[in-house]
Amino acid sequence: MNEDQKIIELKKKINHEDFRRQEREIKEQKRQQKFAAPVKRKRKLNVVNFLFTVFLMYFAYTAFSQYQMLSDLNKEIDQKMLVKAEVEKKVNELKDDVAKMSNEEALLELVEKIARDQYKMVKPNETIYIDKNKNDNKLIRGIGFEKDLQD
Repeated sequence: MNEDQKIIELKKKINHEDFRRQEREIKEQKRQQKFAAPVKRKRKLNVVNFLFTVFLMYFAYTAFSQYQMLSDLNKEIDQKMLVKAEVEKKVNELKDDVAKMSNEEALLELVEKIARDQYKMVKPNETIYIDKNKNDNKLIRGIGFEKDLQD
């Protein structure tokens, strides 16, 4: 029995050593896998990535639409500034006319100018010569003013 016990103990030692050797090999393989180039895995589309993508698309759309809106508003502001400049010019002309009305001589000149330009009036015994050969003469047709001829 003594020999049988020795045989059993030797078998246990051998099994134990094999187990330890296999364990060391497995650990070594795991260590090598860590240092080896990572294997690319297919990434699964998860909820967080999907929500982030949706948010990013919404942000881009909103930014683009606001940029267009600002562009349109800037164009509208430029147009209003042009209209404002024209109105200010007209206001200055009217202020000059009002200033002229305080002086009687200037008032008469202004009335004469309006009568000649807008109502095509002439002074007594004044002769107007119109070239009928000109087709572009708007005064002949009665639809223009003298300032139109200057242009």
